[in-house]
Amino acid sequence: MVTKGQVKSISLPCRSHPTTIRIEQELNAAKTVASSKPSAETICNGLSHLVELYKCMEDLLNLSATRVLITGDQNMRWVEELVEESVNFLDVCGSVRDMVTQMKARVRDLQCVLRRRKCELSNEKSVISYTCFRKKMKKDVKLLAGSLKQVDNSITSGGSVLVDSNNHHLAAVMKAVIGVSETTVSVFESLLLFLSMPNSKPNKWSIVVSKLMHKGIVACEDQQQHGIVNEFESVDDALQTLCRNGSSAQPEKMKIAKCRLEVLETQLECMETKLECVFRRLIGTRATLLNIISL
Repeated sequence: MVTKGQVKSISLPCRSHPTTIRIEQELNAAKTVASSKPSAETICNGLSHLVELYKCMEDLLNLSATRVLITGDQNMRWVEELVEESVNFLDVCGSVRDMVTQMKARVRDLQCVLRRRKCELSNEKSVISYTCFRKKMKKDVKLLAGSLKQVDNSITSGGSVLVDSNNHHLAAVMKAVIGVSETTVSVFESLLLFLSMPNSKPNKWSIVVSKLMHKGIVACEDQQQHGIVNEFESVDDALQTLCRNGSSAQPEKMKIAKCRLEVLETQLECMETKLECVFRRLIGTRATLLNIISL
């Protein structure tokens, strides 16, 4: 029975195949990203590492030596568990991707409203739609987090596989695959946290982006003053201010709101693209596992 390894380093055997070494390098890089507080930048980096990890894992699973080892009767149950796990990851990834896509559309609608510079925003359909979707998104995130927790518990309990301590390649394969699964859970958890819960300290990344985009002394100082961390909280705060007091009489507040929406749209677009790449890699990995089972 294989128990769950540590994400921080999978410590592969010295005779590891080059592919498992590549996986170890990606896992250690992903660990550095995961140790940072959830932000748009760290999440996109984490998703990029997942894409590379699943590329490496497919290469590893497609090796003839690997297939011979894991298609034994004692290990087929573990492969079946990996197929089930891949379906769960696909469900979470697809749901989050759709969520990000829908949120990006609502952010763009808000940008159109602000460009029209209407005085009264509180009754605007796009504002109401954005607010309602934010609430729905938080509820959906809780459900997805629950599904992810079940997958994590399954990884923790270990797979149904017997490993010969003298078989270095099989041991390396097992540790690599477990490490990829753990990292997938970690990256998705950070993404869900980012989508649902604001942090409590200023987000350095958000401040830097605003400064680069607008030479944004006003926008950045405003973010620091309010202690805004999460980009969603930043937009929520700006919209609430405009809805309470009207937009036309607040040119500086309007400028800040536009800045924050632009930053959020850029970040959501990055996440959407990365999630689509991860989704395709997950499909490829699942197809590889199904082919192994059918041998």
